[in-house]
Amino acid sequence: MAKIDAINPDYPLSKHESFRSNVDHLRDVSPALADAFRAVRVAQDAHGPLDAKQRELILLAGFAVTRNEGGFRVHTNRARDAGATVEEIEQVVFLMLGTNLGLVPVVEAISWAHDELL
Repeated sequence: MAKIDAINPDYPLSKHESFRSNVDHLRDVSPALADAFRAVRVAQDAHGPLDAKQRELILLAGFAVTRNEGGFRVHTNRARDAGATVEEIEQVVFLMLGTNLGLVPVVEAISWAHDELL
């Protein structure tokens, strides 16, 4: 059973039962702040012409660069649900090699993606 988003209970965050997102941790301390953060994300998604797949792939690049495993895992699943292929997700990470990331963080992000998708 996947960990479910508190705002959207039909939307899994990870295929791993023990997964806790950063928003889960924030919710432990301040449910109102966690809800406000989630509302900002909804507003960001609604602003502008990018479709869900494009937004998710861009977010994956950011999470890979910051080595944010939790965010990367969540948005790997969301990218897949928005129509991204494993190859597209891999390319997003590979494009960071030599620009913002060295070999180790790229391999880490690829392993997180494969762990979620394969």
